[in-house]
Amino acid sequence: MSYQNFEKALELAKQCDDYFTHEPKTEDVIEFVEKQIDIKFSTQNKTFYKLLGYLSFFGVEIYGIYPDGDLKILAGNSFASILYDRKHYNLPKEWLPIYFFDDGYYGYLDYSKLNEDGEPPVIMAIHNSKEFVVVERVADDFGDFLLGLVENQLGRQ
Repeated sequence: MSYQNFEKALELAKQCDDYFTHEPKTEDVIEFVEKQIDIKFSTQNKTFYKLLGYLSFFGVEIYGIYPDGDLKILAGNSFASILYDRKHYNLPKEWLPIYFFDDGYYGYLDYSKLNEDGEPPVIMAIHNSKEFVVVERVADDFGDFLLGLVENQLGRQ
């Protein structure tokens, strides 16, 4: 059911105000990033990169892989953010940043806890100047998380 939620979210997102994506990523780019960060992307995560590369709509930004591979731009860039946060804040190896909630709270795909479909949950965490602290488990997987954001936005339009 969850992959269906992922597909539904991608389709509904097109109806949101200010819908914007980057160029889709090739398998070569995705494999390069996987090797660099030592995470094998789940089906939903990989499909997201292949179809959209990145997603933004009316105040919502789902991190992707930037088109030119610029590692200096952290905002909205999963690849640059994970490398930077690992180096400077000791981000857990299995966490992939995908969303900024507000006030220092970030959403991560937690690849240390895959479900039966091989999908990681979405967690909310914050760095408290010493370590990362999980605040809550936000969704069972990326599709459920994305669908919730899209439906919330469409309900406000």
